Amino acid sequence: MTKMAAWMAVLAALLSPVRMCRGQGSTPAASPPHRLIFHPPVASDGALGERVGGGARGAGGTDASLVAIVPDQVALTTQEQPSLFWFQSRQARAQLELTLIEPGKPQPLLALGSQSTKPGIHRIRLSNHGVKLTPNVAYKWTVSLVPNPASRSLDVVATGMVKRIEPTKELTQELAGATAAERPAIYAQAGIWYDALEAISDEIDKHPDDSSLRKERADLLKQVGLPPMDKQ
Repeated sequence: MTKMAAWMAVLAALLSPVRMCRGQGSTPAASPPHRLIFHPPVASDGALGERVGGGARGAGGTDASLVAIVPDQVALTTQEQPSLFWFQSRQARAQLELTLIEPGKPQPLLALGSQSTKPGIHRIRLSNHGVKLTPNVAYKWTVSLVPNPASRSLDVVATGMVKRIEPTKELTQELAGATAAERPAIYAQAGIWYDALEAISDEIDKHPDDSSLRKERADLLKQVGLPPMDKQ
């Protein structure tokens, strides 16, 4: 009986890990954290941004909506010529206008017009238009759908803010040894919104069939209260 009891104890020990791996009578392991974790910077001047999402505006307007893909604060970049991102919910029979305004200047730094784009996430690269941002200036940018130029009250408007800062020595050193795939998380950890979003979007452009990259971007947007914009 003693030998039998010993064999039973060994058998129980062997079966126990299998039972736990199947989740029977055990607590499931915690899910791994998101790779992109955004840490909002603490603004020294306490400035908030102007993230304003547009919607349909009355009779004759469009039923499309726009969202500036920014946190509700003055979001940062270390780039002289960053990309600006927005989301359009559906195709619209309207003109698309984008402006970039420097405070204290009567004329926009950039003013573009085109036909309305297809639904989804869109970007404009300031490098394509020769626009350079001055450090420590909070710029306002606006993207609008204009269904009727003679009645601008029908416009659908979304607005964001962008401010260029100089990267810290620590950030520069960390980026110097990082791969392209590691850069989005580094920028997000440092609170550099535009660079994090651009870096993960560049990875999506390079690997369009990798759904995990779109999931990472969707998680990043969710962290700052933005609605779902990507198909997973």
